[in-house]
Amino acid sequence: MLDKKKLTVAGGHGGDGSVSFLREKFRPRGGPDGGDGGDGGMVVCRAMANVRTLDHLEGVSRVVGDAGAPGRGKQRMGRKGKSTFVDVPVGTVVWEVSAEGGRFLTELAADGAQAVVAYGGQGGFGNVHFASSTNQEPLIALGGERGEEREVELEVKLFADVALLGAPNAGKSTLLSVISRAKPKIADYPFTTLEPGFGVASTGERVLVALDVPGLIAGAHEGRGLGLEFLRHCERARAFVHLVDGMAEDFTAEYRMVRDEVTAYGAGLAEKPYVVAVTKMDIPEAGARYASQQAALAEATGSSPVAIAAVTGKGVRDLMRRVASLVPPDVEEALDVTPVPRMDRPGSKPSVCRDEAGFSVSCALAERMLDVVDLGNWRARLQFHRELNRLGVIEALERAGVAPGDTVRIGEFEMEWE
Repeated sequence: MLDKKKLTVAGGHGGDGSVSFLREKFRPRGGPDGGDGGDGGMVVCRAMANVRTLDHLEGVSRVVGDAGAPGRGKQRMGRKGKSTFVDVPVGTVVWEVSAEGGRFLTELAADGAQAVVAYGGQGGFGNVHFASSTNQEPLIALGGERGEEREVELEVKLFADVALLGAPNAGKSTLLSVISRAKPKIADYPFTTLEPGFGVASTGERVLVALDVPGLIAGAHEGRGLGLEFLRHCERARAFVHLVDGMAEDFTAEYRMVRDEVTAYGAGLAEKPYVVAVTKMDIPEAGARYASQQAALAEATGSSPVAIAAVTGKGVRDLMRRVASLVPPDVEEALDVTPVPRMDRPGSKPSVCRDEAGFSVSCALAERMLDVVDLGNWRARLQFHRELNRLGVIEALERAGVAPGDTVRIGEFEMEWE
């Protein structure tokens, strides 16, 4: 079961603005009419009730939104990029991964909940936006903005009404198969269950979702055995059934071992309501041990345990009635989702860095203009120079000490200063 997954998510690039001029039969020299580019598509995480794991993301390392289409003549705007959806189980937590560690972004706690994890870039302006009284033939447009990109980790914390806890081979999977139509792997050896299993159980008018958690051993909260990987799924369970193996030498010791691991894990697990059940009562030896240890176990748990034999159904109905009394009626989950904050956009204010190779200019708007300007056209170069002056790039370079013959880089473009 894949319940943790790291992905690089990137919004689609915005479409480039268009450099175009109106040309019609009776208007052979019309003005600029370049349309704007479309916005890039987003990457959206979407919670789906019919998705239980992240197995469908096996082998996927990067998810990208659709790019916006470029603008066209007659001021036609480019098509917006389609959003890309990443379907995840209900209860998935999204973290941002960086060198500083993980940062909580959002949690999808209800079916249909959605969260944008990478916004697409804005479409660029067409040349119609650069027309003025002194420039009636603008050869400049603005390229599309690059979409956001970040690394995220998806962490599944499954929802369930009741979680079945116990030591390895305590009979959790057998009980799940009896109270529901689930078909877990069942065998007479420890650690048969290697991943959480689900089943839907009916008791009276109530329908409960049960979660079978792999067996816990001492030190599970520190990562021993399989416990640490799956105890976090218990965070969303509303009640527990502590199963004690009826063939164990000491019922109380086994119960306390599991209880101590749950308490040591934290996250509020120890405060959840629970019922204790002793299994395998169909075995005479287990029945004899229960008779001799029932009082001590009841004293340790603070309540009377339920004796069950899952294979024959003995005590199972009584157990489910007690479980139903612990689980409050269903409450409709809210679709409200903590919005993921947008990443900081590159500033339009230019900055200049001097190194051995020359001068490196960082200016988002200038770099986006370079994506679409035709530097082979001398008039376009002249207009671009004027735009650099308007944006403050020329002044910033002069303050940095640029001189004729120096190499100047703006984004990936390199030129010799004159």
